[in-house]
Amino acid sequence: MRKVDHDSRREEVASVASRLIADRGLEALTTRALAKELGCSIGVLSHYFNSKEEIVMAAFQWADQRIDQRMQDAIADLEEISLDYFIPMITSGLPLDEESDREWRVRFNLYHYCLTRSGEGLQSQIEKIGQFRVLMGEFIRTLQKKGEVRRDLDPELITKMAFDMVMGAAQNLLMVPMAKRREHAAYLFDIVEKLRPVKAQVVELAEA
Repeated sequence: MRKVDHDSRREEVASVASRLIADRGLEALTTRALAKELGCSIGVLSHYFNSKEEIVMAAFQWADQRIDQRMQDAIADLEEISLDYFIPMITSGLPLDEESDREWRVRFNLYHYCLTRSGEGLQSQIEKIGQFRVLMGEFIRTLQKKGEVRRDLDPELITKMAFDMVMGAAQNLLMVPMAKRREHAAYLFDIVEKLRPVKAQVVELAEA
């Protein structure tokens, strides 16, 4: 139970730290401000984290994990792999509500933090992006074999496009009023539709 309580308290600290980062920026995350938000002393924080840097990385991981989990949950009930996976994945992966808005604000602070510092944080992000692109590439190849995605497009090109498109759209949406974000993001789904094979390809696959 002690470990469960310890982990639960660390997650609570990370959650509050992420809110401070999202609302006020990374510079607002001080141990004093965090302790005040949590209603505890600075000394208490040291029981859960050895340094401010650990708290910062925990906040980033908290936001990252929530975005990733939301995307996984969005397609968990889909019975068969298809191009239609992209629509719930994109929707769940964008800052289209207050909760996901907070997570993306934290994530972009993470990118700035990692790009201005070398070390474990930057390397872990590079590795994560690399793993995501490998999985996405395999996903696209599977869809091409099934006739769900055009075969005249390089799967690596589609992967790069999908990744950069979502990342860029997420950043831009943070500057759009919340009430208009879904409408603003609608063009993304039009692009997904362009990946569907033309009729000639469908006929060819059916006859093969």
